[in-house]
Amino acid sequence: MRSFFFFGFLLLFVSGCGRSTDQSLAGQGAINDGAPVKALAQIVIDASAAQVWNILVDIQDWPKWQTDITAVSIKQKPAVSVQFEWSTGQGTIHSCVALFEPQRRLAWTGRLFIFHAIHAWMLTPLPNGRTLVQTRESMSGWPIGLLYSSGDLLSADNQWLADLKKKAEAK
Repeated sequence: MRSFFFFGFLLLFVSGCGRSTDQSLAGQGAINDGAPVKALAQIVIDASAAQVWNILVDIQDWPKWQTDITAVSIKQKPAVSVQFEWSTGQGTIHSCVALFEPQRRLAWTGRLFIFHAIHAWMLTPLPNGRTLVQTRESMSGWPIGLLYSSGDLLSADNQWLADLKKKAEAK
């Protein structure tokens, strides 16, 4: 048992941008459809895609408006292969940007201990300066399905979208 946790802890630090399959999927704006935990959420925001994009990619600023994030560390501007860390009540997530299409699509992979996630965003401009924001996310790694459900993930993603809407519409 002790070696299992040590191996998971070691993976946390040696895997760089994470599993290549996750990076490949995220690079296409896709998630792991075979993962035990998945969610799809969307919201319409009364702000342009450019405004929403600028908030979303200002990763260092996330703790100021995203209620579940307590800290962020990123050493350069977001772009493909840029790594960053962010903390929530569950721990520190080590992430890597896999897709970066300004004002259109953004995706990253993340890992926390032995758990892996893919989070993909798509922004679609709508009439009257509004934006449809869609987010898809998957989580895998035994025993994630026993600890966290797709409903839990959907709730968290809906909160993230609500916080993003509040921030974007306040400008």
